[in-house]
Amino acid sequence: METWTVAKLLDWTTAYFKTYKIETPHLEAEILLAHALKLKRIELYTGHERILNQNELNHFKTLIQRRSKHEPLAYITGFQPFMSVDIFVNRSVLIPRPETEKLVEVAIDLIKRQTENTTAYSVADIGTGSGAIAISLAKYLPDIFVTGIDSSDEALKVAIKNANYHRVENRCQFRQGNLLQPLSEKVDLIVSNPPYIATEMIDTLQPEVKEWEPRAALDGGKDGLLFINQLLEESPRHLKPKGYLLMEIGFDQAEKVKERAKDDFNNLKIIKDYADKDRIFLGQIP
Repeated sequence: METWTVAKLLDWTTAYFKTYKIETPHLEAEILLAHALKLKRIELYTGHERILNQNELNHFKTLIQRRSKHEPLAYITGFQPFMSVDIFVNRSVLIPRPETEKLVEVAIDLIKRQTENTTAYSVADIGTGSGAIAISLAKYLPDIFVTGIDSSDEALKVAIKNANYHRVENRCQFRQGNLLQPLSEKVDLIVSNPPYIATEMIDTLQPEVKEWEPRAALDGGKDGLLFINQLLEESPRHLKPKGYLLMEIGFDQAEKVKERAKDDFNNLKIIKDYADKDRIFLGQIP
């Protein structure tokens, strides 16, 4: 029987992933093997001559097969790093992305400026999904209260699990419903990463996205602006005076969003992401 060490298995898996056009084959081989062995990645190198037993090999083989079918790594491991914390995910929720970390960072800076003279600050996270935005805000800003809203009951189960795991459940509540409909009270900030990909563009996305992630969390209608426009229209009724709407948008949607928002919002800003693309809309009601 062939002997498989950690080092040999990483080399083989990297080559195997390359044949399936996995974008970062060696990194993902490391992450999957560490996950399979319940180790930290650094421990793969300190124990690179470790020989795997048959049960470990069988388990790792299953994970490799799943990834070769372009199942996202986060769905296989069950979590995605986001804002320096681990967020539990499954196929009921969109996998949090770096662009959304920028959204959270902008929200944190905004809230800190607004709360210099008060500790009572309320946020609504619309389309909360895994709860990544809501939970990150509550974790890094201990004096705010966040309401996460999602139309999916299964997504909300994930969000509640994350809130409990990160011990912010006393400052994060979750409600089921469409966009702002469940929000009866007015809040200081509405933040959202809504679906903003045009319907016809969904099939051009990577297999990991179009074949695995929930379509409802991606599809923004014919022009990608269906939910963005609804948020622009409905948010003023749910914001306190001088409240803010903060949204992630498509890189090519900035001008259309600003034009749509100019009658209801002041201090309009479009903020770029880490790739220097227009990504975040910020507007304040009078």
